[in-house]
Amino acid sequence: MTIVRNVLLLVLATALAAMSGCGTGSSSTEPLDATGTWGAEATRSPFLVLADGEFRGSDGCNQLRGTYEVDGEVVTFASQLHTMMACPGVDSWLSGLASARLDGDTLVVFDHEERRIGELPRTA
Repeated sequence: MTIVRNVLLLVLATALAAMSGCGTGSSSTEPLDATGTWGAEATRSPFLVLADGEFRGSDGCNQLRGTYEVDGEVVTFASQLHTMMACPGVDSWLSGLASARLDGDTLVVFDHEERRIGELPRTA
């Protein structure tokens, strides 16, 4: 009877560890997949395309290009290059991007002061 009780306790402890994330299963801190197109790739519309650590896009007027890294749910943008054309009537908020967080199928974009400046839905 003691062996059966010990086996049941071991099974229960293993189940509790797996439910709490302490087991050997997959971790919830795995980076999310940020690759894809965020926003509409259309004239005067902000968008980003992320793939293989590089991004390209537009703030609705100017072209953006650079590199990015994903750490958990945070995307950090670096090595940014962008054109500097004047486009009256275009809100060029995306040109201030520094980082972003993945929130389901939405990329929430932050500036260098970590202020939320906009969001882009995943379109592809």
